[in-house]
Amino acid sequence: MTDINRSLHVVGLGGTLRPNSLSRRALEVALEAARNDGATTKLLAMDDLNLPMYVPGWDLGDYGAEVHRFIDMVRRADAMIWSTGAYHGTLAGATKNALDFLQFLDNDEYLDGIPVGLIATAGGDIAAVNAINAMIHTAHALRATTIPLSVPIGKAWNVFDDDTLRESKIARRLETLGELVVSTARQLQDTRPPILAPARVSLSSALN
Repeated sequence: MTDINRSLHVVGLGGTLRPNSLSRRALEVALEAARNDGATTKLLAMDDLNLPMYVPGWDLGDYGAEVHRFIDMVRRADAMIWSTGAYHGTLAGATKNALDFLQFLDNDEYLDGIPVGLIATAGGDIAAVNAINAMIHTAHALRATTIPLSVPIGKAWNVFDDDTLRESKIARRLETLGELVVSTARQLQDTRPPILAPARVSLSSALN
């Protein structure tokens, strides 16, 4: 349960494996807005995480330290922002692979009660929306609460230049997303009752 005496902590997960990823730059704008609204933030960029491929059936102990660090940093989040590039009509494989590792939060009820904001960048007009929709399904499967504002950025190559985000409308939308993630996390913190771990009952004992 969140400690009400500390700042909310927003974890941003995003970017791609491409240097100077546009989805990472969009995520940085949203995280800056979250910091300006009083939150602490952590950027988990795909090109820094160095995650292996997720292997179904492996235990967390079967992976190296980079996966353990990743899970630990996500576990500390009061809110998250996901940002992906859109490849071939949906979210980037590196993003989906990272999200698959959140299976190891199963003992924490996954992302239950965690608000998640969504960003996607694409070269065309449609893929970014498809990527947002795909991430909504993943967020809901992980029991997260998706923010009712998303930021699909089509023709992203025309929105960013070397140093700045050219489109003020997109910049403001990203900033609003960062602010909404923080305000939603605060509302959930104020209203969420203490979560008690359910008792684990084996099938054999339940039948006796």
